[in-house]
Amino acid sequence: ALGLCRGRDTPSPVAALTRMPGPMWTFASDTALAAAYLRRLGFAEAEALTVATGQPLQSEKASAKSLLSNLLRRHVLRVPFENLEQHAVWEMRDADSTGSPSAKSPTAIEERLERLGRPRSIVERMVSGIGGGICFDLNLAFAWLLRALGANARLSMACVANDEGYMSTPTHVVVLVDTADGPVLVDPGFGVSPRGVVGMAGQTVDALGTYEVVDAEEGAPDGFSKVLRCQRNTSRHIHDLDDAALDCAQSQAWAPMYAFQPEGDLSCDAEELREGLRTVLTPGETIFTKKRFICIGLPKGHLVLSETRMRMVEDGKEVETAVVDGPDDWEKMAVKVLSHPLVAEMPADMESEITHRKAPAAAPASGGGSMAAAREVFQGRTRAFGSISNKSIAVGGAGQGGGLGLNAPGYGAKVQHWTGGGGRNRAVEIGEEVRVAWQRVMDDADPLSWMYCTYSADGKALELTSTGEGGLSDFKAALGNVLAWGGFRCCAVDKRGHLECKRPKFVFVQHRPEGVSAMKKAKQGPHKADVKEVIFGAHVDIIVETSDDLDEQTLIAKLQGATGAHKPNGYEFERGAFIEADFYGLGIGRACKSENARNDN
Repeated sequence: ALGLCRGRDTPSPVAALTRMPGPMWTFASDTALAAAYLRRLGFAEAEALTVATGQPLQSEKASAKSLLSNLLRRHVLRVPFENLEQHAVWEMRDADSTGSPSAKSPTAIEERLERLGRPRSIVERMVSGIGGGICFDLNLAFAWLLRALGANARLSMACVANDEGYMSTPTHVVVLVDTADGPVLVDPGFGVSPRGVVGMAGQTVDALGTYEVVDAEEGAPDGFSKVLRCQRNTSRHIHDLDDAALDCAQSQAWAPMYAFQPEGDLSCDAEELREGLRTVLTPGETIFTKKRFICIGLPKGHLVLSETRMRMVEDGKEVETAVVDGPDDWEKMAVKVLSHPLVAEMPADMESEITHRKAPAAAPASGGGSMAAAREVFQGRTRAFGSISNKSIAVGGAGQGGGLGLNAPGYGAKVQHWTGGGGRNRAVEIGEEVRVAWQRVMDDADPLSWMYCTYSADGKALELTSTGEGGLSDFKAALGNVLAWGGFRCCAVDKRGHLECKRPKFVFVQHRPEGVSAMKKAKQGPHKADVKEVIFGAHVDIIVETSDDLDEQTLIAKLQGATGAHKPNGYEFERGAFIEADFYGLGIGRACKSENARNDN
């Protein structure tokens, strides 16, 4: 987000880390946007694409409820509940101004209301930074994602419980998802959100409490037939963020959280939502306009920042606290809290702290054994989704060593090519020297930058033919007129302001010269699975018939397409020869728009 701010005004770190008033990026398709959202939730690139394209939340799929709970917990742990947009927190520092900084006013109420009719823009704004929002941001965005993944997600209004009973106006929006077992409640946008899905019967237990849905009793608002209630172990208690006594174990008596309408199915810009949001944004009506706060979930607690202090709580105990000493100190703490999901270790099993208890009177569901087995299989397959290597985070950018390290070669489970899998007979033998050469190419400390191998005389094995320390031109010169395989290393380059960052990129090459017969080319194809086991971890695969297929601009287009949202602004295919690839049109080096303030100093 820091590198994608428009204009000559430089926002404060908080503004840049949350989001600017409009989306920084636009996405050509809902699938691309859904994949970007999943990346925000910690999924690796390949996993995000698989989930985004597979419609995995269709209600008839056995794994749908497990994935739904996985997504909900990720959302609570990675997307903050905060109200910064309602406060003047964006200090815009004009690079050419010598006066004192001016504070940007909160976003106008009418602008926020108008945004309800454009839920996709809410999602785009969310994936463009690391901020979050309130329920009218978080839950509308989450509902959009669930629908994009095949779920029947519905929006419904809720009346929040207070000391007098319930608020007279519905000021909270919840998400309901229709599953094969009936509707469930998912609510990442509440101050004390359950980390697991909550069914209309039974109980859901997470690290912070126990939750269940019950019939509304006398005193609940008319038309709101269900109540979500909890037995709280610990709480973010946004109504009084500075009272440490509220962090310890709460009373085990059941307490209502809100009353809701389980049959609700409102459009994003329904009048009920507009009225609820208007109330939330009206000065003096709710806590949201009275004070700033940022809350982010932890696996067994929470990290919160109020106007006066930052506090980290785990297992009901305060493990870190800091007093805010002025506006600059508050801003530094805000950056720390907002950045926490990027550096924190994510739980290996996203559902390890979530359990579901059946209602005592409920009869056992038919086929429970098979459902449990399917759930166990799915959890096993998704257990490592979104795991982050802290050692890779400082490298920056998407691609090898970037994208928070999620798509670095060798990261995550090894993927077999579609033409084959383990336990089969090899179609071609590959010499050890080929394996060693490619490992040297992947070591960016090794000068070897490319390797090329051809078939033995009998066509049953691959042998290392040539290697080199030069650039793309040397690799192209090594191409012969026979079927072959190879790969090379180039560099993605970011030149922004005074900084320059280089990250290695790897290209897998299947060489099929034009003069080779179609029959021989067809026989080469099944060998790819074996070759990919040795020449692994490449960012892009290309088929080369002529040297024109290795044109720099063609390679740049393929490499940019394989990166995440962050894209380098140049590449080097020859050492020291920078080729511009300014995807976002922000400029290069000192001309980069996000660096103007620094450049003018």
